[in-house]
Amino acid sequence: MTIVDRLQQFLFDFCKLTQFQVWKNINEDRFSLVLSQGVENHLPPSYDKKVADFHDYFFEFHERGRLVIRINRVLLATEQQIIETVLHAYYLELMLEKEQFIREKMMESIREISVLNDIHILLTTILENALSVIPAADFGVLWMYEESEAALVPKAWAGGPGEDIKNMRMKVGEGIIGKTFKENQSMILTSYTDVLKASSSVTEENLRHLLNAYTFEHLQSVIAVPIVVEEQTLCVVIIYQNGEHALLTTEDKQLLESFSDQVSIALTNSKLFQHLKLQNELLLQRDQIHHTFMKLSLQNAGMQVIVNEIRHMLNLRLVIRDLMDDSIYASPRHWIDNDDVDILRSSIHLKESPAFYTIEIENEWVDYYIQPIVGVGQILGFLLIEVSEQELESIHKLIIEQASSVIALEMIRKQTVVDSFYKKTHDLFHDFLMCKDPGQLMKKGEELGLESNTYYAVVLIQLSSSMDSQVMDRQVHLLIGEIKKHFQEHAPIVFGFGHKITILCQFKRMGNEVLQLVKQLQANWEKVKSNTLKIGIGSLYLGMDHIAKSYHEADKALSFLITRQRWGIMHYQEIGVNRLFIHQTQEELLSFVNEVFQPLRNEKTKHQLLEETLLVYIKQNGSVGETAKQLHIHVNTLYQRLRKIEEKLTISFQNAEDVLKLQLACYLRGMVP
Repeated sequence: MTIVDRLQQFLFDFCKLTQFQVWKNINEDRFSLVLSQGVENHLPPSYDKKVADFHDYFFEFHERGRLVIRINRVLLATEQQIIETVLHAYYLELMLEKEQFIREKMMESIREISVLNDIHILLTTILENALSVIPAADFGVLWMYEESEAALVPKAWAGGPGEDIKNMRMKVGEGIIGKTFKENQSMILTSYTDVLKASSSVTEENLRHLLNAYTFEHLQSVIAVPIVVEEQTLCVVIIYQNGEHALLTTEDKQLLESFSDQVSIALTNSKLFQHLKLQNELLLQRDQIHHTFMKLSLQNAGMQVIVNEIRHMLNLRLVIRDLMDDSIYASPRHWIDNDDVDILRSSIHLKESPAFYTIEIENEWVDYYIQPIVGVGQILGFLLIEVSEQELESIHKLIIEQASSVIALEMIRKQTVVDSFYKKTHDLFHDFLMCKDPGQLMKKGEELGLESNTYYAVVLIQLSSSMDSQVMDRQVHLLIGEIKKHFQEHAPIVFGFGHKITILCQFKRMGNEVLQLVKQLQANWEKVKSNTLKIGIGSLYLGMDHIAKSYHEADKALSFLITRQRWGIMHYQEIGVNRLFIHQTQEELLSFVNEVFQPLRNEKTKHQLLEETLLVYIKQNGSVGETAKQLHIHVNTLYQRLRKIEEKLTISFQNAEDVLKLQLACYLRGMVP
C-alpha cells in the first residue's frame, strides 16, 4: 500500500471523511490533484479564494513544497497533526522518487561519457539529461570559448531553440553568459527585472539572433554555470524558465553544476585522447618505476631505504612523516629537524590529493610539494618534497605517485607488527592478572619486566566506539604514542586492544602523580584531536600482587562512565555508593525510578506536590517538622500528603525496607535524566 493509499484510508476510516481532496505543488506554477473522494469541483487551491462548503488546509514542506488537503468540515488539532505527519511522509516519498530519477540520469550521462566518441553529440546528450532532471527549465545552451574568435560560441543546445542561435557570439563579460565566464561564478536570477539588468550589455545583433531562435513568454528565471577544465574556465551552461512564477532554485543550480562536471570530464577525455601517445610513454615509465619500488617492498628493505631511493630518482630533498606513530624519515638525513616538520604539519591541511605549499621556515619562504600517503581508506602520513610548482616535472609526479603506494604498504606492514606486539602483550598481561599462585605471579611479572618493590596503578582508556575500525586503529596508535612520550618511565606496559588502551603505571612512592599525568594527557589529546575519552583509574598499591585489584577497580570506574554515558576521568575511589549500580544500565535505573514516581504522576494537578513532598521528606531524613518548614505548609497538610503517597505507592513509611527503596529512588532520580 502506497502512502497515498494510506492517506486516503486514514481520511476515510479514521477521520470519517467522505468528501476530500489532496493537492500538491512541488516547485510548480500551479497545484495538481493527487487524489479526490466525493468532490466534483476540481478547482485548484488558493490562499484568497475558497471552494464553497469546503476548507483548505495548507502544509508547507521545504522552500517550494506545498501540500493541501480539502475537506467539508473543520479538522481537529490531533487530526491535523496526524495528517501533517502522513503528508510529510508522502512529500519525502516524492523527493526520494525525484532523487532516484536524478541518480539514474546522472548514471546515464556517466555511461555515455565512455561510450560516445562524437564530442558534440555527447555534449547535447548531457545537456538533455540535465534538462530532464530540472523540469522547470524550458531550454538550455552550452557555450564554449573559442580563442580564434575571442568569443563564446554555442556548441550544444536542447529544449527547442532554432538554428539562428548558432550565429551568436558572446564576448567575455557580455550579458549573463559572458559575465559567468569572466567571473567563473555560477549565477541564478529569479526575477524578470534581474534578468533584464544582467542582460543589458548584450549587443543588438546577439539579442536579435536569440529572439529569432526562441520565443520567450514571461521569462522568470535563469541559471548560468561555468565549466572548468584543468583549472581553466572553458564553457558556460545556461538554462531559461518561462511561466507565471520563478521556479528555478539553488538546488537546480547545484544539479546543473553536477552535469557541468560531466561536461568537464567529457572535454578532459577528449583532450586526453589527443595526447594519447604522450600518456603511453608516461605509462611505460610508470611501469619501470613501479617495478623498482615493488622490488624494494618485497625485499622488506625498510622505510629509510625507500626514502633514499626516492631521493636518488628525484634528486630532490624530501622527508616522510608517519602519522601512525609520528616517526620521521628524511633524505639526506637530518636536513630538516623534528621541530621544522611540526611547523610544516601545522601549516598544511592534509587532503587525499597532493598540493603545493609555500611555508616560512626560520624567516625563509620555502616551496614544498605535499603527497598524502593514503591506505585502507585513511591518510597514514605524508611525503614532503622541497620543490616549486615550476620545477616539478611530470616524471617526478609519476615517481611520487608510485612511491606513495609502496610507502603506504610499508606503513601498514609496520602497523601490523605493532598490532601483533599489542596482542601478545595483552595476552601476557591478562594471564598475569588471572594468576593466583604467588610463585607463578612473580615469574610472569618478570616476563613483563615488572619489579616487586614498586607502587602500581592501572589506567584504562576507551575511545569512542562509533569510529570506523580503521580510524580507530590509527587513533589508538597515536594515543599510545602520546602516552609513551607523556608517561615515559612511569608506564612500563602500554597496549591497545580494540577501542581500549591499558596502561600499567609504576611509581617509587605513594602520591597522586597518576591522576595528574592522566589529566594532562586528556587535556592535550582533546586539544589536538578534538575527541573525548573515557578514562578509569584504579588505586595505587605496593607490589605486583595488587595489580589485578587495581585493574578491576579501573575496569569498574570505566564501566561506571560507560553505563552513565559520560566522558572524562573517573577514579575508583570517587565512585562511592555508586559502586552498587555500576553494572546497571541507564535504562534499568530509569525503570526503577519510574516504578516509584510514576504512580505519583497520575493526577496532573497534584503530582508535582506529591513528588516534591517525597523528595523533601527523604532529604530531611523523615523529619516532619523540617519537611513542613521547607515546603511552607502546615504539619497536618504534610501528614495528608504522606498518607496519599503511601496509598499510591502501596508502602509504609514505618517499614524500613520501603523507606530504603524510596531513599534509593530519590538518590538515583538525580543521576538519571
